[in-house]
Amino acid sequence: MNIQQQHIPELDFHERLQKELSTYTEKIIHEDGLVTTNVVQNPYLLVNDTWNMKVIGAIPNFNNYKATSKNIRFELKSPSVNLEIKYVWYNKLFRDEWTLTSAFVGQVRYLRKLTAFLNEKYATLYSLLDLEIDKAEREWLYWLSGNGVPPQSTQQHSLYGNLTNKTPVANFLRVIYSYLFQLTDTREEWEKDRWDVRILHKKYGIEYNKSLANYYIDFTKIEQINIREQVKKYLKQRLLSKNNFSWDTATEYMRYLLSFIAFIFSAEPDWYNLKHLKRSHMEQYI
Repeated sequence: MNIQQQHIPELDFHERLQKELSTYTEKIIHEDGLVTTNVVQNPYLLVNDTWNMKVIGAIPNFNNYKATSKNIRFELKSPSVNLEIKYVWYNKLFRDEWTLTSAFVGQVRYLRKLTAFLNEKYATLYSLLDLEIDKAEREWLYWLSGNGVPPQSTQQHSLYGNLTNKTPVANFLRVIYSYLFQLTDTREEWEKDRWDVRILHKKYGIEYNKSLANYYIDFTKIEQINIREQVKKYLKQRLLSKNNFSWDTATEYMRYLLSFIAFIFSAEPDWYNLKHLKRSHMEQYI
């Protein structure tokens, strides 16, 4: 997947990140289902390069998680890139895209490796968005292999034999880069590769369940650009028609489509579209 680089005024961009990291939105879900929010001024996440799980776990948003003494350490040599990584973590947490456990345990394993790679190869990088991402990703995969971390995994399929996919750690650089790009993307929401229903609700009246953290549809997981655009076009039309097609329905459609598309293009890696799709493919998927 190629993402066109965008020029961001350096001071304005990182000053905005600093300002946002100096606050967080406290969310409280009441017994009757009512959700209230409150913006809290607190520079903890900005000024500390080590975040403690117990400190963040005390915020009402994360009351359902058992906090421990685990820490996240942000140790990028480039202060501006370090700020960007913290900003990604901040948004993943407070937009309910990562659980507290995922942010402090699961994703940290990948962060340590990415930190080592960037400190070795891109120590003076000003912004992740300055990367030539395709070139950097090739270097990342080569670096992982050289450090004993397999960048691919293979699964045995009864019909198609061995199916090879990137491991989560291999995808991590692209995931972080793409997410930072999305956070700075000023295009019309329908044009983006990641839709936020809260924005669509304000602009187009798309309804959603405010008590659930089901805010996004992420199309970046569809690597085939033409397929991605067709899926976006279809879901946009269905959502705007409001003909028994809700946001929850769209997210369910997307969940099944992602699985199906991933299966098809793993089985048929030379395909660029679905023109040669046969009934046998459907039967094997089912």
